[in-house]
Amino acid sequence: MKALRFLSVLLAVSCLGSAASAQQQLPTMVHAGLRTLYLAPLFIGIDRGIFKADGVDVTYQELESGALSPAALLSGQAHVTSDEILGIAPLAKQGKEFMMIYNLMDRMTMNLVVRSDVLQKAGFNPNASAKDKAKVLKGLTIGITRPGAPTDTYSRYFMIMGGLDPKRDATLVQIGGGGALNAAFRAGRIDAFMLSPPFPQVAEKDGVGKIIFNNTGGEVPELTGMSYIVLFTSKEFAEKNKPVVKAYARGIQDSLKWIRENRAEALKMLGEKWFKDTKPETLELSLDALLPSLSATGEFTPSSFTKFLDVYKTVGETVDIDLTEGKLWTNEFIKR
Repeated sequence: MKALRFLSVLLAVSCLGSAASAQQQLPTMVHAGLRTLYLAPLFIGIDRGIFKADGVDVTYQELESGALSPAALLSGQAHVTSDEILGIAPLAKQGKEFMMIYNLMDRMTMNLVVRSDVLQKAGFNPNASAKDKAKVLKGLTIGITRPGAPTDTYSRYFMIMGGLDPKRDATLVQIGGGGALNAAFRAGRIDAFMLSPPFPQVAEKDGVGKIIFNNTGGEVPELTGMSYIVLFTSKEFAEKNKPVVKAYARGIQDSLKWIRENRAEALKMLGEKWFKDTKPETLELSLDALLPSLSATGEFTPSSFTKFLDVYKTVGETVDIDLTEGKLWTNEFIKR
């Protein structure tokens, strides 16, 4: 009997050791990026062990600027990151090959907010057509993060929608990041700006401004169903680590599903660890606004690229990108 008990203990220890060994042998991936709310599926996937359940051990490394995303991959600092298409596509002409593996945000999410006193003075009609609403931008001072950034491009896009000339009919001023834009707006130094949640929503809640185009909510059809923010890796890593990349994409899908089914718990987890500096009510407002824009499938489509490119054509910018499947993007890794 003693011998049998001894063998049972040995067997149990062996099984535990094998399980621990298997867990330790999971392939690893590092995601480097800005600590922003659209990465909620990444953060939740890490904290809930969803990535590990799908077969990959994912860790996160914070970047100070989105412009550093491609460099993080090229240097070997990370395996995957996020950016808009034009943040990575031009690098292909320099021989730096990347592969977009997941269409994370399938609509443009920056909301256009204008100061309440400016709208009142202009007799703004919130029920007017999109073209007529955009006309209110004439003569305004619009804050942007920097020239050529999405805050600049899409501000010009809406001016053109209203029949205005961005070079003549408004003043676009470089202010800086979200905090700086928000402060300038509240101080009356700028009349309008575009950002993703929470700044436009909070400004509206406080009565300082009003969102005239709710792009996060999909108000403008031309800016929905597009490839806005994508997850990408190096082409070499994607080709050499297909099961790992597939497990990562599956983890993003499963994490987003969990967030939608467990909203309160997700908010608690995000607030306690990743966004301690954000007020709970602001975090809740932002998550609710952003969730509809996060793609459950991550699928790229020809129309999602066409809509993205049409924005730049509208503002008069030439975009020379080869968007043939397999060159810069693939749906291979999102298939269940």
